[in-house]
Amino acid sequence: MPGNEAMHTDTQVFRGAPVPPPAQPAAMPDLETEAADADAFSPPEGRAARLARWVAQSLVVGLVAMMGLEMLVRSLFGWSIQFSNELGGYALVAITFLSLGSGQLMHAYHRVHFLENRMGAVGRARLRLAFDLLATAVTLVLLAELMRFEWLTWKSGDVSATTLMLPLWLPRLSMPIGALILAWALLRIVAADVRRLRAASR
Repeated sequence: MPGNEAMHTDTQVFRGAPVPPPAQPAAMPDLETEAADADAFSPPEGRAARLARWVAQSLVVGLVAMMGLEMLVRSLFGWSIQFSNELGGYALVAITFLSLGSGQLMHAYHRVHFLENRMGAVGRARLRLAFDLLATAVTLVLLAELMRFEWLTWKSGDVSATTLMLPLWLPRLSMPIGALILAWALLRIVAADVRRLRAASR
């Protein structure tokens, strides 16, 4: 019948039409280059910040494992690992300070844009430079105080008042190290801000 022939012809045309390829999954963004605040002048993470980030991530894994072990021995044997709270506190301090430099270089911190959006390229570059210079100055002061604190702890020979009797200079060492890595990261960012300002002023 003519109707069946038309349907058969339409089916053949439909079958012969090219099939579009399946959509590829979106690639995961690289935080170093595709963050909202990153541009061509932004410095990469660097070895020191990357190593500190790896140590912080390892401490997170170790902290989770220690908490799981604590829950296991409490439920099975009814007793607690006496030094878990102490080591957990040391780990939290180390994670906080050792991740500062990597977070700054990878643009992991929030930035308020309501003022930058009202400025031109030169104004934004100047604002970034001024803010990063102020942050660098505060970080250098913090670094000096933490190094002084570490030196006093070393000289005093203080130990923790627990069964571990751990020398306190050891867990406190992560604070000046983290501040030093953050200061180095900010100095690199300030150098990038200067290059950005020069490029915007041309």
